[in-house]
Amino acid sequence: MFLYLAFAIRTYLISKRLTSEINLFWVKFFLRSLFFALVIVSILGPSFGGVKKEVKAIGKDIVIAIDLSKSINCNDVQPSRLEKIKFELKNVLESFAADRVALVVFSSDAFLYCPFTFDKGALNTLLETASTKVVSGEGTDFGKALELAHLKFKENETSTKKISSKLVLLVSDGEDFGDDTEDAISQLEKDGIRVFSLGVGTAEGGKIPDGVGGFILDDDGNEVIAKLKPGDLRNISSQTNGKYFEVTNDRNEVPALIEAMTSVEGEVWDVKTIDVGANKYFYFLFIGICILLLDVLFTINIIRI
Repeated sequence: MFLYLAFAIRTYLISKRLTSEINLFWVKFFLRSLFFALVIVSILGPSFGGVKKEVKAIGKDIVIAIDLSKSINCNDVQPSRLEKIKFELKNVLESFAADRVALVVFSSDAFLYCPFTFDKGALNTLLETASTKVVSGEGTDFGKALELAHLKFKENETSTKKISSKLVLLVSDGEDFGDDTEDAISQLEKDGIRVFSLGVGTAEGGKIPDGVGGFILDDDGNEVIAKLKPGDLRNISSQTNGKYFEVTNDRNEVPALIEAMTSVEGEVWDVKTIDVGANKYFYFLFIGICILLLDVLFTINIIRI
């Protein structure tokens, strides 16, 4: 605009020296200035004629129960079963950004490691610190983990709000040695809570590190070989209308697990109505282009001598 104004002044001065009059110059100046202004306005994206739009926040409650019994340190899955679980669960958390997630860790007993939260950063940090030192006891008891998950679902409800979209992700490498698992499964099944399970390990198994450079021995002095035994995990998922998936050295079914959990319809957490303005830039741009075409198609003599 500044340069075009300079051009206009120059044209005016030339016409004065030639003792001539400017013929319709200001018409051209006005048209081109108007075109430039309309283009600037369209770039700014003018919004008017706002409408009301309903925005829904949809999500699920998910409890991730992680087996931290001694066998989870086996390295038949590289670098170890536990490290592989941590890596894959971070991918799982990224896929459920709009969902509330709680962490439960267990062996022969179960503990709440993180309450329900939307903060995936905090979940990732706690997940990184998980180890077999966090829990005490020997063996694996799925019943304790499932009972605690069910309890936390109940505590997370209020008298006015019942959460219906609930999932449990049970991550383990072995068979169940608990006595109350069937009761826990019945409670979950009754409340419509689906259990997806993830088995980590290999059929060949691996030695269990004892933490001091050796391996755990049985009563006869032989090294214990911990193998992946998916039977109990499959049974739990089957009874609760969930699915079983595996992670081995040759197969990684975590993407399929994420897809299956994502397919479960979430629940509407909140509904808000917001004002949405429609971007009407095209009106200004269209008028500007019409003015530009008018300027190009119709020429006039600027200076008449």
